[in-house]
Amino acid sequence: MFFELFVSLLVISLASLIGVFTISINHKRLEQFLEAMVAFAIGALLGDVFIHLLPELSENGLSLDVSLMILVGILAFFVLEKFIRWHHCHHVDHGSVCETPSFGYVALAGDAMHNFIDGLILAGAFIASPAVGVATAIAILLHEVPQEIADFGVLLKSGFTQKKALLFNFLISLTAFLGAGFALVISSTAEFTPYLIAFTIGGFLYLAGTDLLPELHKKFSKKDGFIQFICIVIGIVIMFVLLSVG
Repeated sequence: MFFELFVSLLVISLASLIGVFTISINHKRLEQFLEAMVAFAIGALLGDVFIHLLPELSENGLSLDVSLMILVGILAFFVLEKFIRWHHCHHVDHGSVCETPSFGYVALAGDAMHNFIDGLILAGAFIASPAVGVATAIAILLHEVPQEIADFGVLLKSGFTQKKALLFNFLISLTAFLGAGFALVISSTAEFTPYLIAFTIGGFLYLAGTDLLPELHKKFSKKDGFIQFICIVIGIVIMFVLLSVG
């Protein structure tokens, strides 16, 4: 389990370097790629919840306190996002854009918190079972790719050089290892595992439903909607295939 967890964390951390490959890509093509990745991520996150995590959680019975931990996961991500957004723009007049260099560092701080929780979630999934861990790693990676590209753009906009933006983005991504380590420590008490899984479910439901789905509603054409739907379904199918393989 530890080797698989380490490799998964390393791959997810390396996703922070993907921004360098987007510099020379046509803006329209990049936008289409990101849209497809967001739809994939939605399918993978929801598929992971309903195909892997919930069945794993229900094997030992779904008690009220464990169910409440799902709500805690949702609320934790809500508070985290509110905290990040407030620090991003509370000092800027309404309608203006945050472009000061300090904004980039605040964005990195928020990203560190996100990555810490990703590590916490991933370790919790591997504690549940290797198959659930691999599925969760893929779901997180599909979510991280568009997120890291966006983060790279934010750092460049706030005054970072390309080299500095890539370096800082990568270093901050390593906080996922801290989150995983924390999860492994607290999971030494076996009865805590269901709560980690429940927290993961809450986090994934929040990410898919609140952060990602609204992005897809920004385009209204039937063609865009059809492509988005197909990408979501593919993400779900991938999670189902992983269940069969596992």
